[in-house]
Amino acid sequence: MFTDNFESQSNKAKSGSLKKQWLETATKFLKGKPYQELDWEFSEGISVEPYYTKDEKDNSDFSHLQILQNNQIALNDPVSVPRFWYNQPFVRIDSLEKEELEKANKETRRILMSGAEGVIFDLQSIAINDFDEKSFEYLLFEVALPYCAISFQIDIKEDVSLRDFSKKYTDYARDRGFDVTLLTGGILHNKNVELSKETLAFILDTDIKCRFHPISLYVENGKDDAQAIADTLFKIKTLVDNSNKSILQNIEFIIQATDSFFVTVSKIRALRWLLIQIYDLYEVSYNPYIHSMTSRGTDEKSLTDENWNLIRNTTQAFSCILGGTNVLTVVSHQAESSENTKAWAARIARNVSIMLREESFIDKNVDPISGSYYSQQMTEKLIDSAWTKFQEMLG
Repeated sequence: MFTDNFESQSNKAKSGSLKKQWLETATKFLKGKPYQELDWEFSEGISVEPYYTKDEKDNSDFSHLQILQNNQIALNDPVSVPRFWYNQPFVRIDSLEKEELEKANKETRRILMSGAEGVIFDLQSIAINDFDEKSFEYLLFEVALPYCAISFQIDIKEDVSLRDFSKKYTDYARDRGFDVTLLTGGILHNKNVELSKETLAFILDTDIKCRFHPISLYVENGKDDAQAIADTLFKIKTLVDNSNKSILQNIEFIIQATDSFFVTVSKIRALRWLLIQIYDLYEVSYNPYIHSMTSRGTDEKSLTDENWNLIRNTTQAFSCILGGTNVLTVVSHQAESSENTKAWAARIARNVSIMLREESFIDKNVDPISGSYYSQQMTEKLIDSAWTKFQEMLG
């Protein structure tokens, strides 16, 4: 076996010749094919080798890892565990009928009592302008808002709707005696909605602080992840130019996981590193708030096999946590041919995050991916490429 030979040779090899030994073994099993064929272009124009060691020059600087670790610790206050993320499953609402909202409220309270730290209300199927105080009363009955992360996914055509909905929610919380500065969560709105200076000024003038995020910026997936990160940085600059640097406290960064495990890990880590640099340049003390979601598969197995989807969800969720996400939403899957109920599928999705925390103990380590030179190389190359592209966009 290749792994047996590799282990044997590695144990005999001196530190300086470790990679040489690996190359000799790999070349043997490639049967004459060039070693460079193992290089992987994981983003447009960015490649990594299949093997790295601690003795290589490129792996001698761990400063960015230390900053990522320190930032992750800072995010946990007042949480006592080294690594923390909000588990926020979806709760879909299809109408503003009292019975529908009360049903969603019952489901929300059950979710919060079952180990999740919050929920996302999917309101995309309703006219958001019709959502009024009574709607909030039915939906959030007996929900202690400052003690859980409550988010809303809304479909809007103009940013005035975002402004109105934000005001309705904060007014509701204030009228119920909750401290608005302690609200946690955010509003996920359409990607293409331009935020006017009036809306940005409104957000800054409210009592909403850095725990609640009415502004959502989506980090796109595609062939060029570095460009997607650079585009996000440019959007930040635009928002600050149209308001001021305090708007950074109200931004939630949305990133969707893919089936490419190490790409997802490195993309989230690179995004956080560059956000930290941008926030430092603006001299603000807020921490970037990243919300990761798993993706729905479109292949045949994803459409017909629930066990396949369970594995996909778990792997994607794991990569998001390793990347250092603040919020994790596992999208539930239900195979078209399955007789299982939607409630069952949602329960399984919610429990993915809980099982990773309670059974894998991944929350006990500040940076579980630290020491992976492969992931470190991917992260650093994404950082360098994204920053270069961002500088080019600035002219």
